[in-house]
Amino acid sequence: METLCHPDREKSCGACCGLYNYVDHRRETLTKLLKERTLLFLSKKPSSEWISLYRKEARRLETSSPLCKEIYCCEFLGFVDQGRRVGCLLHPALWGEDLRDFSFYGKKLCSEHLCPSHTYLTEDERGVVIKVVNDWYLYGLVITDLDFVRESLALIANGIGRSLKVRDLENPFLRGALGKFFAFKETWPFKDHRLRLGKYWFSEGEYRIDHPWDDPWDRILGCLETGKDKWKEAKLYLKEQIERLISLFEEVLGG
Repeated sequence: METLCHPDREKSCGACCGLYNYVDHRRETLTKLLKERTLLFLSKKPSSEWISLYRKEARRLETSSPLCKEIYCCEFLGFVDQGRRVGCLLHPALWGEDLRDFSFYGKKLCSEHLCPSHTYLTEDERGVVIKVVNDWYLYGLVITDLDFVRESLALIANGIGRSLKVRDLENPFLRGALGKFFAFKETWPFKDHRLRLGKYWFSEGEYRIDHPWDDPWDRILGCLETGKDKWKEAKLYLKEQIERLISLFEEVLGG
């Protein structure tokens, strides 16, 4: 199984390192933070003294409080590829030696941990996301959201009569259309006013799910951070978007 952390040279995921665990986790805010961390860390040669000082200085760069206090936001997450990929600034791929024992979780956990998407997404589901999404911010939001990926692709599969394959996305029109749908994780027009990250909302430093949804449409709406007062309108809009995707896939693939 390929790792979803750095699937190719176009994007990567830093969700497990607390990347999105900020009240303000907008793209522009996180981009600024990652750039500043990276420049600060690389301003001196790594040493135990510098890393200790860096840790204090890096915390001062954060302009937003965490969504959930129980989830650690690693200060060693930065850009490892000129802004295209997020990654560990302590990783041996950068220095030839493993410096991850300086991190909160330590080398062993950081090197061995795999998020649930590695286990619960099928090879085709993982492959479709990797093929379609090509930037670090959106990729991390999508690949770690099991319900969003599985339910969306299942609805499309039910509509066209088979599951999507990576080879289907060689067609640029299909790839672009599905990419716009996945981008709703960032641009959904019916978002909740509460502090949210996907289907979780946060209160008093803890996270909760509103209720267990049995309907796939509702599960997707939850993943898109839909506000309760906008639910009915949002469901109609979501169904229109899925139907358009199904029609396009049927037309191009000859379903």
